[in-house]
Amino acid sequence: MKEWNTPENRALTGWIFGMGFDDSVLEENRFPTKHDLDKVSTEFPVMIVHISGHFAVVNSKGLELLGIDASIQNPEGGIIRREENNEPNGVLEELAAIPYYSKALIPTSEEAANQFFEAGQDMALSYGYTTAQEGKDMGNVEQLSGKANAESLKLDVVSYVDYTFVDKYMDTKWNSKSYDNHYRIGGMKITLDGSPQGRTAWRTQPYLIPPDGADEGYKGYPAIPSDSVLTSLYEKAFKNNWQVLTHANGDAAIDQMIRTMKVAADKFGNEDRRNVLIHGQYVREDQLDSFKELDVIASLFPLHTYYWGDWHKKIIGDSLGNKISPTRTALDKGLKITIHTDAPVALPNLMRMVGISVERKSRSGQLIGANEKLTAYEALKAITDWSAYQHFEGNSKGTLEVGKLADMVILDKNPLKIPEEEIKDVVVLETIKEGISVYKK
Repeated sequence: MKEWNTPENRALTGWIFGMGFDDSVLEENRFPTKHDLDKVSTEFPVMIVHISGHFAVVNSKGLELLGIDASIQNPEGGIIRREENNEPNGVLEELAAIPYYSKALIPTSEEAANQFFEAGQDMALSYGYTTAQEGKDMGNVEQLSGKANAESLKLDVVSYVDYTFVDKYMDTKWNSKSYDNHYRIGGMKITLDGSPQGRTAWRTQPYLIPPDGADEGYKGYPAIPSDSVLTSLYEKAFKNNWQVLTHANGDAAIDQMIRTMKVAADKFGNEDRRNVLIHGQYVREDQLDSFKELDVIASLFPLHTYYWGDWHKKIIGDSLGNKISPTRTALDKGLKITIHTDAPVALPNLMRMVGISVERKSRSGQLIGANEKLTAYEALKAITDWSAYQHFEGNSKGTLEVGKLADMVILDKNPLKIPEEEIKDVVVLETIKEGISVYKK
């Protein structure tokens, strides 16, 4: 951890920061606290972000700069974890954490911002992306539209704007079905709960192992507790014909999504909206049936089977743990599906995602839901043809046909002709965007 504390790192944002700690694989099997991070520095603010992106831990100096002390109440949709004296212990959950990420993670200078941007774009190209989907906050729209105006984007990027910012951005020229210098806004994003591996996903059944500080019977919690608020958001989107991407992991959150979206669909009609469930780790079969009726695309996250498959079985049980990311069940029910990496939760390695979707083995080698495997061809379709459909871009992308864009990759092996356990190690040798080589290994 000392390597973070360098003048170069601090110059980027003013904070010492790190990404990707995972309590499920730490020897201590717990979240670090401010006391752990105070060992890094008491002079500079320190923030580390959980692998899920739904939690942060800050040191004492960080809490001071953020103005978080014993007098601060938990925000709606978030928790400040406490010590016995009610003092914050440094762990911030969900909406107690996410609004503060910009403090530590957004660069303080144009030079630093460009450094972050170029590194991110180069990484995406190296993994074979020719279109990327972004679903975050105001700062990203500002930066990406600026990069589009500067003609700096080498791949297409489509943003889904958080519902708190739609009034500012959905009336701009960027809200379009076509790209302007490789950028556009595709619709609105709503987040209904948190991380299943972090145990903030909102469930109808209790977690078998509650998180630190939670009581027996803990089921996670909603990001938007009021159904009436969520109904009004869906009605706003349906009325304006905005595509909606809804982040929901726990089955209680998915129940809320279904019952409130149905109100908007009944009121405004539901033809060819291509609304999307994002993640859906703990989605039930009856909920998949409801999504079929609502014509919702299931964008699932089967990389969980590798990174947290063992952990899911511990916290929700063996039987339910085998049903995370139910790609085969969703396909068999006639749903349209896509798959994603949710970077930076996992590296944006598309071929690793394809391989894990086919193999479905955990870190320990345990098979996580053999009945939910995709074939290699289906997994490839899910990141090409079916993803283009999700983005209303099937006429120009997704398959190699006359009249479509020449967006393609060259791989070192044919994933359709190698053993399933080797697919995740297939390497992108070259990425081609509209006939132009934009990356070579």
